[in-house]
Amino acid sequence: MANILTVRSVHLKRIVILSLISIVIIWYMLPTLNTRTYYQNRIPQMEKDLYAYYTKGGVGKGLEAEGEFFTLNKRKIFLLSGAVHYFRFPHEYWRNRLLKLKAAGLNVVETYVAWNLHEPHPGEYNFQGNLDLLHFLDTAKEVGLFVIFRPGPYICSEWEWGGLPHWLLRDPDMKIRTTYPPFIKAVDRYFGQVLSLVKEYQFTKGGPIIAVQIENEYGSYAADEKYMPSVMEIIKKYGIVELLFTSDGEGISDEYTLPGILATINFQRNANVKLDILQRQQPNRPLMVMEYWSGWFDHWGENHHLFPNSAYTETLRTILKRGASVNFYMFYGGTNFGFMNGANSERSDPYYYPTITSYDYDAPLSESGDITLKWKATVEELRAYAPGFPSSLPEPPPPTAYAKYGKVMMTGYLPLQQLLDTVAIIEQHEHPVSMEMLDCNGGSGQAYGFTFYRANFESLGGKVRVENRIADRAQIWLHTSDKLIFKDVFDWSKENYELTVAQVKNLKTKEVERKLYKLELLVENLGRVNFQWHNDAPPFATMDNQRKGLVGNILHNSEILTNWEIIPLQFDADYMKKLMSMQWLDIIGTSWIGPAAFMGTLDISGTPQDTFLRLDGWGKGVAFVNGFNLGRYWKKGPQQTLYVPAPVLHTGPNVIIIFELEFDIRLPSPSVTFINQPVLSTSTRETYM
Repeated sequence: MANILTVRSVHLKRIVILSLISIVIIWYMLPTLNTRTYYQNRIPQMEKDLYAYYTKGGVGKGLEAEGEFFTLNKRKIFLLSGAVHYFRFPHEYWRNRLLKLKAAGLNVVETYVAWNLHEPHPGEYNFQGNLDLLHFLDTAKEVGLFVIFRPGPYICSEWEWGGLPHWLLRDPDMKIRTTYPPFIKAVDRYFGQVLSLVKEYQFTKGGPIIAVQIENEYGSYAADEKYMPSVMEIIKKYGIVELLFTSDGEGISDEYTLPGILATINFQRNANVKLDILQRQQPNRPLMVMEYWSGWFDHWGENHHLFPNSAYTETLRTILKRGASVNFYMFYGGTNFGFMNGANSERSDPYYYPTITSYDYDAPLSESGDITLKWKATVEELRAYAPGFPSSLPEPPPPTAYAKYGKVMMTGYLPLQQLLDTVAIIEQHEHPVSMEMLDCNGGSGQAYGFTFYRANFESLGGKVRVENRIADRAQIWLHTSDKLIFKDVFDWSKENYELTVAQVKNLKTKEVERKLYKLELLVENLGRVNFQWHNDAPPFATMDNQRKGLVGNILHNSEILTNWEIIPLQFDADYMKKLMSMQWLDIIGTSWIGPAAFMGTLDISGTPQDTFLRLDGWGKGVAFVNGFNLGRYWKKGPQQTLYVPAPVLHTGPNVIIIFELEFDIRLPSPSVTFINQPVLSTSTRETYM
């Protein structure tokens, strides 16, 4: 007995210490364990038929945000939403992407609305095809998803000018995102169309829309304290009765949120810190992360951005444990087809950073809609931590089949001058004007693409200077009557660009001769700025100053050059039809003078499949398939391929047109290649967020 007591005495301290350690560990774990149990036990498990559950007995109330939890028709709901922008992929794929969202256990889809697409010219509206907004809303409801609706007018989204239409810039005094009367009048007219169209699609009227956002991240712009209330009143004026909310990132503040309106927050990391800020601002309302950034976007010349799954799931877990509803931005990114990429205004030189064509975003669904490892990681986290997560999930659609169509030889060639001759519009202006100030398109000006400028002048020699900065990238030529004497490329990073006009002396008299010169510029709009942080950017990179082309005079010595010929090279649908019906020059040799267009034919037997266009050896330009603008390519990367969705292809011959900008194009055999997988970077050029 003595020995036993001795042994117990020897180990007593050890037992006590171990017990205390165990108590401390449990004590620190309890908040986490309790948080999971607390929220998961108080939200009903998501029903397979959401609409049947939340409309049972009739609809009396919409989405409400009072207390700890959202309620929909007086029943608690935990919002698991994914951002899917209908305008970034073909309408033939809308159901496919939404089914993959539903198969991940989400109950809401969020979408922006792109004003610049729906009202391309003042008072002219387009809600057809890929812009059939009501069809998208119908599809969401059929799939069993509610909708968070974000109509702008400004949407950011790495989209051209944040979704604002170019024709606003025809007003030289335009002040966007303020109560400047012409801007507010345009917003009112546009909302009168789009909101009147969707008002019967609100939840309380039998539709899928449960919440509507007022503007977008206005706290980071903060130009006019009267603006947000004005936008809110316009939204209400056109019959919106569902829950209204605002969303902000670093710019969230009491000053630019609205009294009584739900505030939501956007971020990627430091979830607890950000959610604490939101909770302090509105302590008696449910938390909502309106944009949990699942990845990031790329600018030309940067590394490809990735957000590792380990960091991604860690932040997501924190969000869910805090009981915060969440919208994954993006759940499916899609593509900035055409000229629809935006640009960022940054605080460091060169200040203006245009975005690439791909909007893959390292999202749970890839640019072409594939389920990724991030999609699977998302489902695992939601299953473990999301309140009300369903016990079983529907099967997603089968994987997409991709075609490796191989090499297509370019057989036709059109030099720049013939491309210009094909344009029906040649305008004469005393001084150079930006593309928006041209008279084309019924007086609404040129929106996107390239603008060609030509002027003649006499000179005894000296300097030619481009005032201010070009917007955004220019190729410049100087000719005498019989030859090209100078060519160059410059961009927005060079202010007051100059070239030298050499003196020419008469061989007999040795006197300087007055010569006639022709100056030509082809200017590319690389995408208008979609995000500006307060007023930190230089004037040329601010959102109010996004006019493109020549935005100042061109001087020869001290004399302003006048009498300009200006040609809008828009590459719009009508122009592409003309190009495809023309007689092209045969390609002969291995080098060509650019800019120029090249044409080849892809023959497809059977049903077309998704594919990816690779342009090895090409420099910079735009690619088209059957007249559809796939977007820009640029050898500086990071992306090396362009996504080609099957709906833009057809069985039989498909016309491929490449508009290449490089001056000296040297390809042994000009061709492009269709491969069966994307290349968004090289393995050595990736940046981890």
